[in-house]
Amino acid sequence: MKKRVLKNRLLTLIQEREQKISRRIKLKDLAEFVGVTNHTITSWIRNDVRKYEAHIIEGFCDYFDCDINDLLYFEMLDVEPAPEA
Repeated sequence: MKKRVLKNRLLTLIQEREQKISRRIKLKDLAEFVGVTNHTITSWIRNDVRKYEAHIIEGFCDYFDCDINDLLYFEMLDVEPAPEA
């Protein structure tokens, strides 16, 4: 059985922008731009986010000048069906 899980490409966007501008992006600067904590940025990078807030998504899309589909995507996972009772 397949299950869709929402994931993000924040780390990829950071890496692509770093290559484009030839310098590191400080997570602190990204957090300030978006209006969140460094911990929130780290959670996004690790794909540990369970609550996708509109203002954060909008902030990332503004920072990276991208669309939502450049940031978020579905990953298909194999899931064991629950045993019947």
